Amino acid sequence: MIRIAVCDDNEIMLENLKRIISDAFSEHTTDFEVSEYLGGLLLLNEHKLTPFDVIFLDIDMPKVSGFDAAKQLRDEFSNCFIIFVTSHSELVYESMDFQPFHFIRKNCSVPIEESAALIVKKLMKHIKQNEKIILDDGSRRMAVYIRDIVYLESDKHYINYFIKNADKPIKMRESITECEEKYKDYDFVRIHKRYLINLKYLSHFDNGNNEIFLGDINCKLPMSRNYKKNVDEQYTLYLRSKV
Repeated sequence: MIRIAVCDDNEIMLENLKRIISDAFSEHTTDFEVSEYLGGLLLLNEHKLTPFDVIFLDIDMPKVSGFDAAKQLRDEFSNCFIIFVTSHSELVYESMDFQPFHFIRKNCSVPIEESAALIVKKLMKHIKQNEKIILDDGSRRMAVYIRDIVYLESDKHYINYFIKNADKPIKMRESITECEEKYKDYDFVRIHKRYLINLKYLSHFDNGNNEIFLGDINCKLPMSRNYKKNVDEQYTLYLRSKV
């Protein structure tokens, strides 16, 4: 379940935000719950007990401001998604220190409903990558975030999972076709008959040599001409979804 918190010191605005955010998420899933808080301290105390996945946070609040709450969340290494809600556009740049996912502006020409719908649509893609799967090769059994799977390599009747920061790949008895279907909604794309990559790590193409380069692990893989057009199209859609 996606746990969502909305925090604003204005009770009327809080109720309005809760309704708007609930409507936006309901377009994508029913597996969520939205909790509301009139102050940053109440939110932080609840987050310590059961962490939230997404927090919509008003910046201008008394006692514990949105920035104060965000600082504490980041100091505690919380990886929740923070969306600041503010009527002060000049604070947007200052807020970058807290790595917000996005912003909703009050008193803006764009209705809050429209902003929330666009933000939640983008957010759902990121949340999917935060799901975990269990990988078990017989000697190791581990839970892995989908976001940490860099690429998959077909090896006869097995798939080698290359995981970010792992010493060696995890081998599972699967086919590349099965994996392509399994991960199609998680921003993975087939680049070759043997390879499936996470678009999150795609750095750039070398069209002359039909190769792609993966960031973070400094790796290059062959790209088949048969998949080249689809890779380009899927990567373009992926980049647009992040804007």
